[in-house]
Amino acid sequence: MKQDSWKRPSAVDDAANVMSGYEQQLELHLNKPREATDKEWDEWQETELKWWGDRQIPIVAFMAFVQLFVFGGMLLTFYLIAQGLK
Repeated sequence: MKQDSWKRPSAVDDAANVMSGYEQQLELHLNKPREATDKEWDEWQETELKWWGDRQIPIVAFMAFVQLFVFGGMLLTFYLIAQGLK
């Protein structure tokens, strides 16, 4: 076994043996999907992807309106609080 200048086992030996005394969890291979066929892709695009794509702009527009409404309400609240403190 090689040793460094302080008489310790070398880093190469340590790296190889550092996990030998510990139990390890088994690897689960859950994130290895198979490639979709052309038929599955077309079906997914027509049933899921197209539906969300058609509704995306109205949803974003509605959320922008909600943000502006809440921001306006916040400014109105600040104004009313300032009027009440005078």
